[in-house]
Amino acid sequence: MLESMWVWTLATGLISLILYLLGTWTQDHFSKKNVPHLKPVPFFGNVGPLALRMVSFPEFVLDLYNRFKGHKYGGVYEFFNPVFVLRDPELIKMVTVKDFEHFLDRRSPLSEEAEPLFGKGLFNLKGQRWKDMRSTLSPAFTSSKMKSMFVLITECGKQLTDFLEKCINDKNMTIEGCKIEREGNILAVEMKDLFTRYTNDVIATSAFGISCDSLNNPRNEFYETGRYVTNFSGIRAIIFLGYFFSPKLMKLLNMKLMSKTLANFFRSLVHNTISTREEKGIVRPDMIHLLMQAKKGTLQGEDNGTTNGKITKPKWEDDDITAQVVQFLLAGFDTAATLLYFASHLLAMHPDIQSRLQDEIDQTLKEDRGKLTYEAVHGMKYLDMVVSETLRLYPPAVLVDRRCVKQYTLPAEPQCTLNPGDCVYIPIYALHHDPDYFPDPEKFDPERFSDENKGNIKTCTYLPFGSGPRNCIGSRFALMEAKIALVQLLSRFNLKVVPKTPIPIKITKKGLNMTVDGGFWLGLEQRVKNSTTYQTG
Repeated sequence: MLESMWVWTLATGLISLILYLLGTWTQDHFSKKNVPHLKPVPFFGNVGPLALRMVSFPEFVLDLYNRFKGHKYGGVYEFFNPVFVLRDPELIKMVTVKDFEHFLDRRSPLSEEAEPLFGKGLFNLKGQRWKDMRSTLSPAFTSSKMKSMFVLITECGKQLTDFLEKCINDKNMTIEGCKIEREGNILAVEMKDLFTRYTNDVIATSAFGISCDSLNNPRNEFYETGRYVTNFSGIRAIIFLGYFFSPKLMKLLNMKLMSKTLANFFRSLVHNTISTREEKGIVRPDMIHLLMQAKKGTLQGEDNGTTNGKITKPKWEDDDITAQVVQFLLAGFDTAATLLYFASHLLAMHPDIQSRLQDEIDQTLKEDRGKLTYEAVHGMKYLDMVVSETLRLYPPAVLVDRRCVKQYTLPAEPQCTLNPGDCVYIPIYALHHDPDYFPDPEKFDPERFSDENKGNIKTCTYLPFGSGPRNCIGSRFALMEAKIALVQLLSRFNLKVVPKTPIPIKITKKGLNMTVDGGFWLGLEQRVKNSTTYQTG
């Protein structure tokens, strides 16, 4: 009896020791390098609170940042993976701009083999393949291309406000599929649902060349698919984190972020669009057209796939094209919508700021007799201030990373040499909420971005779209579609707080998206037209 107990105790101890060694085998990385770091726990490292949904993603990033106060950088463990957290703006500038060639890649656990429509997208590409694709796509996001797409996006904005106005005025109208309720003369609207329908329609027309009306046709396939593929909560958040924990294990288990059915939907949509355009000779200045040109080797552009002045033909498969369009959907569907519903919430909570912005919109529209133009939108300074401050408080990207590709010594104390494969975090949300850079950081104050004040913002402390050559390629597009929506909405409606409005905002702990549980409910009240009020449409 005693002998069997001794054997059982020994076996239990041996198993425990093996599990402990397996769970901590990389967790001496920073102590060996004499780098300040947080004490990890087996298997989880320092991401346990996030993986177990104990904190929201922004709270997690802010906590890491604050715990390294007094240091220019520190070390944390993302499960088994050691990662450097950069805290000093000068250090961030060195890594993302000055010494960019040492940090050319983003870290992506999603391989092209396991998830081709994710792995082949611009965001996940590495090395020369990223350089070539970035160069290929850049012409799609120039000012001239934005201006040519302005009319298409404006039409989507008008479609949005016309629908809302009809909901208020037509009491017999049945509202199905959208999260909208009538409360007398106030329309209670879940703004995330509203704005993702708007951004969905914008992407459909400007990237795919198809027309969607996701308000009057709320259950259309394009919207339902886009909403699913951009939602990284629940089981998809677990799968996503699982790829960081062990990409090989996730591949072995055949865990997919994008199902075969979903992937085939996008492949069919893109390939059919290309076939139709080639067959009928349709030319449309959008992303698919540029990618078609690039695949044929006919795309012209500065340093764009050229060698000694000759155009080179990239070796692309059909999935390379589909992946870029899916990437555009992933980035554009949620990013602009996130900006819009946070901006709307902040304006409803600060009616004085909302009123000042409406005055600017009214005056601009009056000067152009109600016509909304590209130049007018980009000339509204207070609108830009409001949008910039919203992006400071609630950046769509809470955190970005960079992957070392060439040995690099961090120019800070303690000096530490990074080897190829080592990764760094750039904690955008935390930088935006650091009182050393933005006094009273939780206050919504657009004046931070006035002409008089914005020059005082320290470089690399405000990074809503990242920094350096790997910043967000679509930032200009996202800002334009957000500003168009705000102008059209505020020219015709007042934003109001309603009983279901979340006060204060609490970011969800259920996933990695910047959203709140229960939704962003606000009230819309139709503005009274008068001799000084011009409205779009």
